[in-house]
Amino acid sequence: MTPGGTNEESSAERAARLFERRFGSTPTVAHAPGRVNLIGEHVDYLEGVVLPLAIDRRAAVAIGESSDGRTRIVAADLDREYEADGPPPPHPVEDQHDAFANHVLGVIEASGGVEEPLSILVTSDVPSGAGVSSSAAIEVAVGACLAARRGVAAPDPLRLATDARTAEHEFVGTPCGIMDMLVSAAATRDAALRIDCRTLDFEPVPLPPRDQLAILLVDSGVAHRLADGGYADRRAACERVVAVIGRSLRDVDRGTVEQASLDPVDRRRALHVVDEIARVDAAIAAIDRGDLAGLGAILLEGHASLRDLFEVSVPELDAIVETVAGLRDHGCFGARMTGGGFGGSAIVLLSPDAIEDTMKCIESDFESRFGRRASWMRVEASDGARID
Repeated sequence: MTPGGTNEESSAERAARLFERRFGSTPTVAHAPGRVNLIGEHVDYLEGVVLPLAIDRRAAVAIGESSDGRTRIVAADLDREYEADGPPPPHPVEDQHDAFANHVLGVIEASGGVEEPLSILVTSDVPSGAGVSSSAAIEVAVGACLAARRGVAAPDPLRLATDARTAEHEFVGTPCGIMDMLVSAAATRDAALRIDCRTLDFEPVPLPPRDQLAILLVDSGVAHRLADGGYADRRAACERVVAVIGRSLRDVDRGTVEQASLDPVDRRRALHVVDEIARVDAAIAAIDRGDLAGLGAILLEGHASLRDLFEVSVPELDAIVETVAGLRDHGCFGARMTGGGFGGSAIVLLSPDAIEDTMKCIESDFESRFGRRASWMRVEASDGARID
């Protein structure tokens, strides 16, 4: 992560250039953004509402016909290449060295499969491991590129998202919700996206002008890996609560959870979910009335809940949020960890005029605690998937 913007060459331009160099032909290219979630964490797989936005960092996928009867998937940023005889196989790759290909193969299969071998190249400027959904960006871009090859100029964002989620569930092994994929597919520039994860309805929520609100992502430096088990454990805990209560956590209040006969850890997980769902519409109300201080306070509450009730934060993320909380009288509105947790990034909301001083404080405190510098970038709300 860097303080500046994206490279002069876009990810889509880079994908086309590298594809032509590797395969000697002109491909179909599509690209899709990473995302940051303003509020609504660990509720998308529990019928909650969420408020993510797409960021101006994108993954791009270039696809063309194979010239030799073999399917190849090139991960340009990883310097890896997967090969298979004939069309893309309809099952996951077991070899861990080639497991990157499952993000692509899963979407191909979910979208109906293909009967011809393909040449595929993937590149991205979405930071990997930073909790900004680099995987979802790739998967949505694959779906959009396949749609373009099938003659669909404006693919249905919900179909792109559901195919990407299927790939995560069945090929990658992460039992995630649909939020990351849907915002990557359907986002609108300069707006967040309210997603009802029960109905899959979504609508843009315009954000304050960029000269009033800056959004920073500060990387904890702790690699964010959802497939390692912690994510699945949290989801299973909440599903046990739903089974005991007999209703969705979307439809209950704190009292219902507190009075139910539950394992104490499961109870804490469910209390986070109930509170977090309420925080989403409270955040939208704060945005609508231009109350950035109120919005920041909601983010700080969300972080405390993720730290104490859901237990998915790490000391590095807590340190970043604590520093920002101490600067609320100096142009900072609020911060929280964003993404599934266990590492990744914190989102910081602040006045653009406060960026330099805020980052000096964060970097100084972070280095004193952990002996290394915190990397960061400013992001802006971006459009969703596009076909070049």
